[in-house]
Amino acid sequence: AIFKGSVTILYETFRAFVVTKLTLAAADAIPPSEFSFPVFGPIFCGSIGGCGGAFLPFNKGLDPIKDGLQPPMFSAFVGATFFHLFTQLATDVVDAKKKGKVIVAFWFIMYAFYKNGFFDFILKPTPPPGKVAEKAKEDKKTK
Repeated sequence: AIFKGSVTILYETFRAFVVTKLTLAAADAIPPSEFSFPVFGPIFCGSIGGCGGAFLPFNKGLDPIKDGLQPPMFSAFVGATFFHLFTQLATDVVDAKKKGKVIVAFWFIMYAFYKNGFFDFILKPTPPPGKVAEKAKEDKKTK
């Protein structure tokens, strides 16, 4: 569990770096149209960058989202949306980009932990010891 948790933290931190970097690059490259800053382009670029290549090769079209968004796609979309709006609208926050990157990385790690069942011991209470013994006896009888 420790190794899996460590790998998850490293992977999600790297993915947060990719999402925030692509969101910032798109915000600098795309000119604003209806609003004072570009809104949808940077969010889409960050979201696609955080999908982990789900749309590759490109001949698959939109098949990866036919049955709904996969967890990495959802977390990348939420992270890119938050980061872009936070960096554009938080004018009085000191080092907003750095703080936004940390928040996105924390979101990715916690969401991955949740989806991989790291919090099951908190969310699912353990039965009392008597119930565990009764369950073991029932399992022996059925075998």
